[in-house]
Amino acid sequence: MLAIFVAVAALAAIVAAWFLWRLAARRDTVTSDAMSTTGAGIAPRAEFPSSGLLVSEAVLRSTGSSSTAIWEALEAAAVPMAVQYYPVSESEITRYRTVPVNAAAQKSMVDIVNALNPNSPTLYRVLLPKGAELVKAVGASGFRGFARNGGKITSQAVLKPVAAGGAIAAGWPVFAVAGTVMVVDMLAQKELRAHQRKVETILGRQEERHYIERITDQRSADAQLTRAISLMLDGHNPNLELALKSAYDEFHRSQQFLEKYRGVTEKLVDSDGKVDYRRMQEVLGGKTKDLDHFLRELHLARGAIAIRRKALVADAAAVALVDPTNPYTALRRFLDSQVHELEDADIVAAAITTMLTEVQLKGRWHDGDKAVAEKQQRLRALASPPAVDDATELLFLRTATGEIVQVIPSSEDEEPKEITSKE
Repeated sequence: MLAIFVAVAALAAIVAAWFLWRLAARRDTVTSDAMSTTGAGIAPRAEFPSSGLLVSEAVLRSTGSSSTAIWEALEAAAVPMAVQYYPVSESEITRYRTVPVNAAAQKSMVDIVNALNPNSPTLYRVLLPKGAELVKAVGASGFRGFARNGGKITSQAVLKPVAAGGAIAAGWPVFAVAGTVMVVDMLAQKELRAHQRKVETILGRQEERHYIERITDQRSADAQLTRAISLMLDGHNPNLELALKSAYDEFHRSQQFLEKYRGVTEKLVDSDGKVDYRRMQEVLGGKTKDLDHFLRELHLARGAIAIRRKALVADAAAVALVDPTNPYTALRRFLDSQVHELEDADIVAAAITTMLTEVQLKGRWHDGDKAVAEKQQRLRALASPPAVDDATELLFLRTATGEIVQVIPSSEDEEPKEITSKE
């Protein structure tokens, strides 16, 4: 999946990005002080179009402002990030709700807004590197690999590429890292809630209390990680031990379930390509022949994988910020092994899900075709992965008063914001 490999790569990427950001901040402070002391004038601000696609100077130079070449240049860029911006009306603003902006994003957005100097409320859409490509940045000078955010970029923005320079360019790497971590966090919350809703749709009275506790544990682990990531992005060093333990406990509990049924579903398929539903009930449903129990555990396992993925990102980022000069050679080997373990679990869960959603059921000679078809339809529906929009975006708004806020479409599920930690 897109974010599986982020954890290992974020370690090296954040180290370099953090240094660039801190050095740029000190440089800006020194320059500002010097100009104040000498009374030197401020250089005239470049004129930018009211809407466009903000890219690095290197990208713009390589394309000659050609809209047809901009994506190819971003694919090859060391830090393949861009910011689409365009003015919005008051009616459009009502489609969004606001959330606090973390310190890492705040500085970068202030630099961008100051450079563009918009005359009206403006929306900024941050286009980030592919999470899977960040792993290639380990030991290299850049991320490579650009994600086009599901093709949501408007043609008019691409037709007006403009260059990011000065303070913007200096803060570009840390903004890319911070943004990628934020997207991983938001996507994990979406995945977790979606799988838990599937569990809730197939709860019986006897199992309700047990699964409410399971769901609560997962939400608590996820909320603790989100809190730690928020603190990290605000420049603090959060204590991750409790959050990591909760995430790992949930993952290992589900990992045992996945290992138990690794390859089992494939063996249920007969030579005719079909599966006897009574045999499936016996193998997957246990003594009670309860297939619903199996399906609930499968969705909880998918949720636990999402939490574990986010935990790896948070762990790698947090330790890197504690000591940016430390190469963390031993820890990187550990994190690499954890990524492979996570990937293996994800492969097993996906294989089981695919088999159950494509299964062709059959019954005994006395079973009616209609009854078998109904069982097949129900099984496929309950086993199918929930629809999750993985094109999570980072959106910022510069209001008419000059305030910078992060915004989220109002139609998105607000539940994650209401979840609190057990701490």
